[in-house]
Parts: sequence; structure tokens; C-alpha cells
Amino acid sequence: MATQVLTLKKAAGGEKLAHPISNSMRQTFLRVNRNTLAKDVLDMVKWSELPEEMMGIVFVHADDGRHLGFVRLTALLRAKSDQPVHYLLQGETLFVRESTDQEEAARLLQKHDVALLPILSESGAMRGVLTFDDAMDILDEETSDDIYWKAGVGDVTHYQDAVRSEKLTSGGIGYPVKVRLMFLMVTLAGGMLVGGVIDHFEGVLESLVALAIFIPLVMDMGGNVGTQSTTIFARGLALGHIDLKQFFRKHLLRELRVGLVMGVLLATLAGAIAWAWQGAPNGIPMLGVVVGVSLFVSVVTASVLGFLLPYIMLKIGVDHAPGADPFITTIKDFTGLAVYFLMAGWLLGVSG
Repeated sequence: MATQVLTLKKAAGGEKLAHPISNSMRQTFLRVNRNTLAKDVLDMVKWSELPEEMMGIVFVHADDGRHLGFVRLTALLRAKSDQPVHYLLQGETLFVRESTDQEEAARLLQKHDVALLPILSESGAMRGVLTFDDAMDILDEETSDDIYWKAGVGDVTHYQDAVRSEKLTSGGIGYPVKVRLMFLMVTLAGGMLVGGVIDHFEGVLESLVALAIFIPLVMDMGGNVGTQSTTIFARGLALGHIDLKQFFRKHLLRELRVGLVMGVLLATLAGAIAWAWQGAPNGIPMLGVVVGVSLFVSVVTASVLGFLLPYIMLKIGVDHAPGADPFITTIKDFTGLAVYFLMAGWLLGVSG
């Protein structure tokens, strides 16, 4: 029985493909022969100088040094004092090799209810352990790397994104003001275009004042949906839940389905309210259809753009954090209101 000297090697930097778990393992752990008695193992734990988080599990090896599994401290406390530890073995197949990628090892440890994951040599001898805390640190570090490598843009884009984030949230205000104003100019120009749409259909509004009541609904609902989508995309990207290689055939199609379902439900509800509130009492029952169809188009458009625009900006190297929402706002406002007034002119028989 022996307690090895504590050493913690830092994960090697450099290329994404070279992150073996051996670079992140701790070489301090409790390990005993398969024939060691439970009472002797408990004495070993009692007098060990290792941190508490390293003593919940004792690893077991065969006479030839091969790793056999582990014994939990709780099992040792319940066992008969003269019982050999190989009767208490668990986790015979729960291990990784030294060459295993550190992210794969970290996710394996996260999946199982153990505090330590044994790391074996190719011959089956135990070389070190991965702790739960180290596994969580690895996952935090690896998530962004995986995202950008899946996108084919590697560490350069990751570095650029980190620099942009730091400059937007720290230091002088010149950079964030410049970047955010640049994208808000898009919103300003878009607002003028939307104003042009309203001006073009001024006669429609004058003919049917009730239409003005639902303009904020069409515009604001689309804006909220777009913001939801961009936030979900950003969080999914950060946590590794979005694989950019499968963006179009998986993630964008899924978001389109989500947008269609939300659009149908919201359009039905809003259309019914518009009909009951302004349509039926004023003798314009088709007002509910106009509101519903316009809201449906606005919601679906914003939902799809909320995923598509950040993806395009990421691919072309533009910072999507401050840039996606202004474009979404402009496009969904323009299309939503255009559909709104065109539907009103067609279904309600009013024109400018």
C-alpha cells in the first residue's frame, strides 16, 4: 500500500487535436492490492494526508499491477473488517487510457456518479486520476474550442471572439460605442424604411383607423421572438449544443419548426382577439385574419433570422453579439408591416 506524491500537470496548449487526458491527470490517489483487508484500507484512509475529495474512492490492482476497479469508502465502512477488498469491487470497466482526449474523459466522469476517474496505460496499469473539479474545468475550456473547430475556424476565431468580448465589457468606452452604433445605424436606416412603408399605406390607415391599434403587436412580437432565438443560439453555441456542421439540416430546420408552431398559436390567439375586440363590433370581421396572418409571418421570420443571421456573421468573421438583433429588427418589421397592410388592402377592400 502506498500513497503517491501529488503532482498536477496542466493541460497542454496548442492544437485542438492534441489534448490527451494524461496532460491533465493527477498522480495522487489511494491504491491497494486486491487481497488487502477492509480494516487495513480504512487505516490507510485514516492516516492519509490526501485532500478529502481524493479519499472517497480507493483503487484496486491485481498482483501483476493491472487495474481492477475501485472500492467506495462507504462500502469499506459497511464491510467486515477481515474481508478482502476484491469482494467489494466496482467500476471494473470505468476508466480511460492515457491517450484519451481530455474532453471525452471529462464527459465520462460527468456522466457517472464517481469523484475520480482512473487513467490507465495501454498495458492496464494505473497512471493517474481525473477529479470531478478538474473535469468541470476541462469542459469549460474545451466547449468553445470544440465549437469553433467544428465550424472549421479553429483557435483564431476563438481568440478573436474572446478579444471582442473583453473589449465590449471592459476598458474604455470608445470601442463598444463605435461597434454598437455601427449596428444601430442599421436599425436607424431600417426604421426609416419601415416608416416609408407606413407612409406608403397612409391612405389605408386613414380608411380604417382600427389597423393602427395592432401595429405595435406585429412589430413587438416579432422583436421578442427574434431576441429569444439569438439568445438561444448564443447559449447553445457556448455550451456546445449546436454543431455548426449540421446547422442547416438540423438546427435551422428545428428552429423553423419551432417558429411555425409558435406562429400558428400566437396568430390564432391574436386574430381571435382582434376579431372580438375591433373586428366584429365595427363590422370588419376579416380584421382578425389580417392580424393573424401578419403576426404569423413576423414570428416565423424573426425565429429563423434569430438563428440564421448569427451563423452568417460567425462565418464571415463579424461580431454577432451586437450585430444580429438590429438586422433582425429591420427585416421582420419591414416584412411584417408590408404583409399587414397588403393583407388589409386585399381582404378588407381598403386602399390608399
